[in-house]
Amino acid sequence: MKISINKESAVPIRDQLIEQLGLQIASGTLAAHEKLPSIRALADRLGVHYSTITAAYNHMAEVGLLEVRQGSGVRVASTGRKSEAQDAALNLDEMFSEFVARASERGYSNEQVQACLGGLKARKPVKRILAVDANKDFHKVIVGELAPHFKIPVETITPQELLADLDQMKESLLVASLYHLFSFQKHVNDLTRLVACNIEPARVEMEAVANLPAQSLVVLVSVSPTLLHMASNLVAAMRGEEVAVRAIERDEQQELKYIVKHANLFVCDSLSEETVAALAPRNKMKVFTLYSPSTIELIKDRLAKWG
Repeated sequence: MKISINKESAVPIRDQLIEQLGLQIASGTLAAHEKLPSIRALADRLGVHYSTITAAYNHMAEVGLLEVRQGSGVRVASTGRKSEAQDAALNLDEMFSEFVARASERGYSNEQVQACLGGLKARKPVKRILAVDANKDFHKVIVGELAPHFKIPVETITPQELLADLDQMKESLLVASLYHLFSFQKHVNDLTRLVACNIEPARVEMEAVANLPAQSLVVLVSVSPTLLHMASNLVAAMRGEEVAVRAIERDEQQELKYIVKHANLFVCDSLSEETVAALAPRNKMKVFTLYSPSTIELIKDRLAKWG
């Protein structure tokens, strides 16, 4: 990037910068997405105050010629495209106009765009929710949590099984955590039928464990042996030998009845809640769920608007 500054000129240095950068962008000398020097680097190079560079960059960002992003620096904007900050404020008509402009720039015709929209209109409705998780041991918990909230069936599959038969995506709304998403996302043709969600981090349950006095007993109850193992490791990492931990599968009724009078806290999955509640007081229970209420609402919203 070649920039010449004349400090004796009557034209403010800020305006000199804007004109030269604008010309280089217009001529293609500076290509779309090309990274520019940082504010301080350019200020040092030209021997001017960094606030002058900041003012020039900010002005060009406001008119859509540059994109200033925290952590990734200053870049030339896409040709004819609004900045990222402006994109966030676009309404639906403006977003569609941006899409059509981008399609035309890449050589697609009006007929091809119309055909694409026709395909969207002709889609068959979603017939099931397909939750993707590599750990089959979690599948029972996933179905148990999601199924009560939806009228359509909830089924589960591993990423490997999905990749072996991509036709299973048809007429399905895929639900997956970010942890599993990357293995199959590139094969999803219709991203409106994919809900990426975070698994709950069990903050409330772990806070309850953290607040227990030393020598307490924590009882973990689940239908999933893997979930029990993971929870045991988390409690051990947090409290070490300060508290005792007992992991019990939900159907071990006799052991649950025996240990209830000794336990200070029960942490159970949603499928075990009814069993534990029949034995232990509610004030000694914490129920862990994989999916937050906001995730359930996100899935419902996607089905209502795009299903």
